[in-house]
Amino acid sequence: MAKLSVIITAFDKHNVTVAHFRECMKASRLPDEIIIINDHGDPCLKEMLEKVPRKCPLIYSRINEDIVWNYNGAYNLGIWLSKGDYLMFEDNDNIPMKDTYRDMLKKMEERPDVGKLIAYGRAEIEQQDLDKPSEEWKERGSRGPNMGTHMIRRDIVLKVKGQDERFCGRYGWMYYDYKSRLVRAGTLIENSSTYWYVRDAQSNLDRRMSSKNCAYYRQNARLKRIQPPEGILNFTYETFYYN
Repeated sequence: MAKLSVIITAFDKHNVTVAHFRECMKASRLPDEIIIINDHGDPCLKEMLEKVPRKCPLIYSRINEDIVWNYNGAYNLGIWLSKGDYLMFEDNDNIPMKDTYRDMLKKMEERPDVGKLIAYGRAEIEQQDLDKPSEEWKERGSRGPNMGTHMIRRDIVLKVKGQDERFCGRYGWMYYDYKSRLVRAGTLIENSSTYWYVRDAQSNLDRRMSSKNCAYYRQNARLKRIQPPEGILNFTYETFYYN
């Protein structure tokens, strides 16, 4: 049976990450492991996660350096720590429905030509509902695709060598760089299931790029004039394992 690793990246809004982890435990197809990467956020997340009853192994890792919007590095660290044949990457505020993993795996196994499935439709919920069972959550609207939340085959991730960490701090453009490299490698990308969504839960606005600077950052990203240097895992980290 193919193994599934769920990799959740987070910085702040730890209550959302904890709710996300809790909902993963309700999945009709449990992950073989859940990996949560804390991108130099408050270290209290570790203790918060330890209080959630587990049905599958948890790997928690915190990046020590404060690299602005180090999504790319967190992504690569998740790959490094994972063992799954299929890797499910999720922002902390993209919380899966009960049958999401089951349905996505089924499609991937039935369609070997598909290399990556992205979260297409996402229902918005009220943040104050997070403490309630997901069956009681109230929807307040919907959102479109999210390239960052996706399931991908491990061999494809290794083929393109993960994310380019020189795009750290350039919100949005790391997605486009990664997608272009996947497409050049011949990866077929399709849409998938609906995700619960919590607005602005992934990070505070100080960590995000303002829209007026979009063109400037896009040019920098294209010309690779970005720190950190070329390579992967340009930082140190601490990891804890829970069976």
